[in-house]
Amino acid sequence: MPPTRPAPDGAPARPTDSTVVRHPGRVTFALSAAVLAFSLMQTLVVPALPTLGRELGATAQGTGWILTAFLLAGAVLAPVVGNLGDRFGHRRVLLGTILVFAAATLAAAVAPSLGVLLAARVVQGVSTATFPLALALARSVLSGPRLAAAFGWIPGMIGLGAGAALVVGGVVVDALGWRWLFVLGAVLILGSGALVAAWVPRGGAPAVQRRTDWPGIALLAGGLVGVLLAVSQGGSWGWGSARTLVVGAAGVLLLAVLVLVERRTAAPVVDVRTFRHGPIVLVSLLTVAVGFVPYVCYVALPLLMQAPAGTGYGHGMSVTLSGLAMLPSAVLVFLGGRATPALVRRIGPGGTGAVAAGVMALGAAGLALWPATPWAVVVAFSVLGLGNGIGYAICAQLVVSWSPPTETGAATGLNSVVRTVGSAAAAPVVTALLAAGTTDPAGAYSAAFWVATTVSVVGVLVALTLVVRSRRAAH
Repeated sequence: MPPTRPAPDGAPARPTDSTVVRHPGRVTFALSAAVLAFSLMQTLVVPALPTLGRELGATAQGTGWILTAFLLAGAVLAPVVGNLGDRFGHRRVLLGTILVFAAATLAAAVAPSLGVLLAARVVQGVSTATFPLALALARSVLSGPRLAAAFGWIPGMIGLGAGAALVVGGVVVDALGWRWLFVLGAVLILGSGALVAAWVPRGGAPAVQRRTDWPGIALLAGGLVGVLLAVSQGGSWGWGSARTLVVGAAGVLLLAVLVLVERRTAAPVVDVRTFRHGPIVLVSLLTVAVGFVPYVCYVALPLLMQAPAGTGYGHGMSVTLSGLAMLPSAVLVFLGGRATPALVRRIGPGGTGAVAAGVMALGAAGLALWPATPWAVVVAFSVLGLGNGIGYAICAQLVVSWSPPTETGAATGLNSVVRTVGSAAAAPVVTALLAAGTTDPAGAYSAAFWVATTVSVVGVLVALTLVVRSRRAAH
């Protein structure tokens, strides 16, 4: 079935060849459960990162890679698995993805070392594909109001899962230990797979028959690993050392070659040709900020909150309490997304993007100014969450509004990769700053939050540029 273009307000258009189902509500519930399982596993380990570091004897850089490995693998694997879904059927590939996800999660639960845990997290990254596969399935088997409802619930699971995981992760670690995060996660993953198998029909025939872009996959993986490895290890290798420079330059070179190769590939894993539309480049820059800024906090805040109060900067919280302290931000992420349509009606999409980045900048600046004050951290992180929720919603709408109808699918896929890369880059940056600030830990945390503030301000400038472009286009 050919893809359909979402309506301007973010609701999907009616599919051209939908399958009649007897219980559409069950379809939506099953697909939402699969996406919820993926979203939970993204951030479920965040409150446990300090515990994982201590028990596995990991350095700050190694601990950060527990989060980064999942995101980096997801950036590479999501378009690959999406390609397989187009070729062999979205339901079949979704079920296979869920089984691999569950197996990797169980492997993580029994990991004897950091290396094994990181390998399991890399394989877990395949779950990033559950989101686009779920949307594709909903589009192929639902129509009308049922389809619109599915496109409200399924994306909403990303914010809901990420927020709930911050609290659930802390409670589980304190009560049962970090391995139970993965045991319980595997149960949820397999449960969602059973629901998909029982309630989601096969839908139409595979949309396209095309070859897998193996050169593009190799270049994307090599480029991202090279750049992020140089950023994460620069502090220990030396920022001016030959190893750091060579690895980083090799990553950049591979990404440059990727652009050249993908422009000549009929079915690229990452369709960089959408960048020829100037506004899409700007939307992608804003998306990087929306992906990067919250993950700075996901890495830094649990460490800050759980550090002993006697250090002069730590809050002395338990894992559970630190998760609860981060919950208000998760609630405001959800509310920010819900408030976005009203903002768009009043000030337009570009203006809404500027508001999102501006609110994130305010929250990040508050964290940078008062990192040692618990109530100020909770308030500032909540403000940042509100801006981030608006940002998630508006970036998707901006991609749709600025991309040609025939390229909406490619542009949306590329935007998803860009957002994931932005998130993946945060952990190496934060861990490098914290590792370099051993003599002044409080200053190192402030520096990390100032980086988030700067990235948010750049997002404001990018969004204002979009406003100018929009006004010129209107004339």
